Amino acid sequence: MQIDLSLGTSVGVAIRDLEPVLELYSEGLGLGPFEIEEIDAASAHFRQGGQDRPAPSKMRIATAPLGICELELIEVIGGHPPHTDFIQAQGEGMNHLNLDKLTAEGYLDTLSKLYWRGIEPFWGLPFGSFCYVDSQEIGGVVFEVMVGSGHAGKKGHNHLGLAIEETQKTIDFYSKTLGLGPFRTGEYPTPRAVYREKRIETNFRASFCDLGESRLRLYQILEGDTPITDQLTTRGEGLHHLCLHVADLDRSLAALAATGIEANWLCPELGMAQLDTAAIGGMIFSLRQTD
Repeated sequence: MQIDLSLGTSVGVAIRDLEPVLELYSEGLGLGPFEIEEIDAASAHFRQGGQDRPAPSKMRIATAPLGICELELIEVIGGHPPHTDFIQAQGEGMNHLNLDKLTAEGYLDTLSKLYWRGIEPFWGLPFGSFCYVDSQEIGGVVFEVMVGSGHAGKKGHNHLGLAIEETQKTIDFYSKTLGLGPFRTGEYPTPRAVYREKRIETNFRASFCDLGESRLRLYQILEGDTPITDQLTTRGEGLHHLCLHVADLDRSLAALAATGIEANWLCPELGMAQLDTAAIGGMIFSLRQTD
């Protein structure tokens, strides 16, 4: 299957209560404007072993433009940064959502607004170019705030970051099954980073690929059983999936099934299906039909 990035993508976040998350994301991080809709997914169902299990649900979804976005794969090749702890605790998977503030003024203004909400940097080069902030208590997402393009080979885009164990294995899987890429790979020594108030030296292998124009989608489940419900029960709030938009959902699912990638949840009301893709790279992908 080949993804048409002109159709867009979206990053899905599982949350319990929409209002405090919207306040932080809008007023603290400068995201938005958000549009809110309620969906009655009466036809949603899980699929396993060729058998369907009805799973009607109701949900609130808040959507905001995220801008031009990339996918980043991070393999630690030296030192012990937070990505190492993440993999040891959770395995491979979505680690952070990056917001490129483009200018020093935008970067400092965002850190100031977060500081007054009790949210401070815990990793990176906070006085220079980038930092991760302790934001996961509200919404479950670790955000990376960055200043300007040019850092780590970026083009001034936001990105979704995955912590992975084997770069080439993950790239091969994403390229061959989903048609993502090409990937741009480089190594980035970081000799004077800060991690929880300690100086550390580390080195990364980072690979980027374009995702096109993307959106941020916050999912609050009002009732029913969904993959979002499963994550909230087992792992809590946080990044849940990357959704690739397609022109024909049924045709795309058939092409993936031929490669051994099956849909394990389908929601006709959203024109959306979740894929069984977490084994390599830890990423849950979804497909959504775009009219």
